[in-house]
Amino acid sequence: MSSIKIPNNKVELVNLIFTQLEVTYHNQFHKAYPDKNSLNLAKQLWLSQLQKFEEKIIFDSVSNLMTSSEFLPSLSKLVINCKELKASRSGIPSVSKAHQEACNSKSNFEKFSWSHPIVFYIGTETGWDFLWTHSEKDSFKEFQANYDNLLNDFIDGKAFQKPNFPELPKKVESVPDKSSQLSQIQKLKNKLIN
Repeated sequence: MSSIKIPNNKVELVNLIFTQLEVTYHNQFHKAYPDKNSLNLAKQLWLSQLQKFEEKIIFDSVSNLMTSSEFLPSLSKLVINCKELKASRSGIPSVSKAHQEACNSKSNFEKFSWSHPIVFYIGTETGWDFLWTHSEKDSFKEFQANYDNLLNDFIDGKAFQKPNFPELPKKVESVPDKSSQLSQIQKLKNKLIN
């Protein structure tokens, strides 16, 4: 665990992040941000793009990137890392695990135990018939696009509730015999004629 106190203000957090990046990637950092003006513009851009994430997610994502890469992380790489970390901490499986879960739900769809409700909605958006009748290779690309879209919605604050399926009736009404069906058809015809 880091002993650095995470600021609860995003402006202070971005300043802290840039200080950490400067210390960790000194030469690369000064090449990327050669003057105060470019540094301030970068900080403003990072601040605007990181608004939707909690401070702890941002801080932990930067820490992950700094310990796993010898190169100065880009803003896009940080945003991707923040999304993945937010999803993971919210119980949302990776796209490959979510796809596998959706494909495996066919046998017990209404009573399936979803790892997170968003997986159900990604499957719905992709199309259950498409998922269940096409190979994983064929359906994965479409599923991944829907995963990315709905994950963005989730990060933007959209709540995904557990799917609620209505109970099917326990007793199925018996089908009328052929003569009763013909009789009902005749009654309908008589009503339309009169």
